[in-house]
Formats: sequence, structure tokens, C-alpha cells
Amino acid sequence: MKRFFFIFTILLPLSGMAQTITEGQSTLIYSLPKTEFVINATVEIVTEIPGKFYQYSERFLATSDVITAEKKYYRLKKISMDTRTVSDAERTFTIIPSKKSLANQLTVNDEGILCGINVAPAKQVKEIRVERIEQKEDLESAKLLPLSEEYMLAGSVAKMAEGAAKHIYRIRENRMDLLSGDVDNMPTDGASLKAMIAEMEAQEKELTELFTGKTTVQTLTQTVVYTPDSAVDDKIVFRFSSMQGVVDADDLSGVPYYLNIKYNPIKIETPEKPAKKKDIEVFTVIPVTADVKFDDGNKILYENKLTLPQLGILVPIPFETMDKYSKAYVSPETGRLLSVEQLPKK
Repeated sequence: MKRFFFIFTILLPLSGMAQTITEGQSTLIYSLPKTEFVINATVEIVTEIPGKFYQYSERFLATSDVITAEKKYYRLKKISMDTRTVSDAERTFTIIPSKKSLANQLTVNDEGILCGINVAPAKQVKEIRVERIEQKEDLESAKLLPLSEEYMLAGSVAKMAEGAAKHIYRIRENRMDLLSGDVDNMPTDGASLKAMIAEMEAQEKELTELFTGKTTVQTLTQTVVYTPDSAVDDKIVFRFSSMQGVVDADDLSGVPYYLNIKYNPIKIETPEKPAKKKDIEVFTVIPVTADVKFDDGNKILYENKLTLPQLGILVPIPFETMDKYSKAYVSPETGRLLSVEQLPKK
């Protein structure tokens, strides 16, 4: 698929300019904008690890609800869609400066997107989304707490499992005694009591996982970027697989997610007489407004009217109505010519 890719790290507005210029030659370069769709999927990677004593869980802990085999799978927690503006490599223009041309006064922002003529560049706030990953627990941390010499030297897995189970029951009894106040050395304050109980619960959990198994969850964001270049109807932009997470649209192992884009193309009339060719032109955009819907086949996840400059038409800035004191303002988000100011001559 040529129009989308996965991002798992820092997300920045990126664009490429495929331009050929002559080294040493004065050249002005500007781009018109295009809108990209950024779809963020919050995904959980669940890993299940069986405990060392899972075969003895029913015998010593009276439970059969245990993990018996290692397993890894993905869960989709949340999905959202947003837009961002980047420079359009297919609408990037080079200009060889002319001594008297107003094009010499064009301004662009940090992305090289046209902001106007004889105006200050528009300030642009870059979107930075840092992938957030929960601290992954050490899958090898399941280890025995100190057991008596009787169990450690037995050399039998069943005997060690029995010792671990007895330790679990002992911890539970001690916790109940603390909660009921039936101990000789009762903690003097609530904070100390809370800390002791928390420590007991941690030890019990670690030992119990030797029987029931351990589940760890790693949370990450998988991002799909889609660049619309035409109207689409139920376009599959990606799929979600329980085995791999976000996958390519052609991967039938996943559940599809659909995109619909509908708009009315701008009609262009060809003049009876071709316009006289101008020496230098700086183009703006008449963008289209599209109805955009993103869904999973059952539920609408995003629906909005969006401005898509890359699907619009090009029109030049009317230099014939301007002089060197004039200002032309262009939206770096839509590429539209906003206004032309005729300033008083100095």
C-alpha cells in the first residue's frame, strides 16, 4: 500500500520535496498544503506465561483457573482520527527570481508551505505525539520466596510446590491476624499497617503466580497515516488482528476499518481564448470540502466535513492587481487566497 504506513515512535509532520535545481542558481521554492488523516489506535499487547507449578494448582490451591501455555495477543482499547497539514510534494514549485516580479516577496513557513506575498510567515505549531508505553514487567521475575531447607533440598517439583502453597496460606493467616488485631506486636500507626499488608499481598501475588501464571500488559499506540487523493467508498485503510495488532489492508487475518470520502469536484471552464502566458505565477488553491466518515463496519468512529486542498484546483495570485506595496495572505492550512491588501504608497 503506497498511501499509508505505520508509526510507532514520535509523530512529526513530515514531507518530501522532489525538486531539481541548479547548484549556485538563485531559486525560490514553495509548496502548497495537503491534508493527511492520522488514525491512532491504542493497543494492548497481552502476554500470558504459565507458572512453574501450574500442574499442582488444583492439588494445593484448589483452583483450576490457571494459564497452562504461553500466549500473546493484541487488544484494541481505543481508536481515534485526526488531521494534519503537510507540504504537497506534487504541488511544489520552483521560481527563478525576476528583478521586478512580486514573486520575489513570497513567504513560506517552516514546512515550505506558501503563506503569501510580502507578509510575515505564519507561525506553525508542530504536532508531536510521543508514544506512551507502560513499563513492561519482567517476565522472568517469577521466583520462589525463601522456603525452608526441607523443601529446597527435596529435589522434587511437587515438594517445592507444596512448600510454596503452605507459604501462601501462612501469609493469608498473618494478614488476617493483622487486620483483626490478633498479633503481639501490632503496628503503632495506620501507615505502618498499610505498608505491612501491601508487602504481604505482593508476596502472596508472586507466589500465587507460580501456580496460576502471570499476565503482563504492554500498552502502545499504532498510527496509520492516510493521504486522500480521490473520493472513496468503503475503502479499507487497515485491519486489526488479535495476533499482530494493526496490519495492512490486504492482510485478511484482521478486522477491516473503512473510510468514506465524498465531495463535489470543482467545475473548470475552458476559456474561449487562451490567456496570455505570464512570466511568473504563484499559485494558490481553491480547496474542496469533503464529507469524511471512518467506521468499523458497524459503528461510526469519526464523521466530519474537512477541507482537502490536494483535491482542489490551482489559481494564480492576481499580480496584475498588485504592486510592490501590496500584501496577499494565503492560508498555509488550506492553500486558499484569503485577501489582497492594497497599501498606500510610501
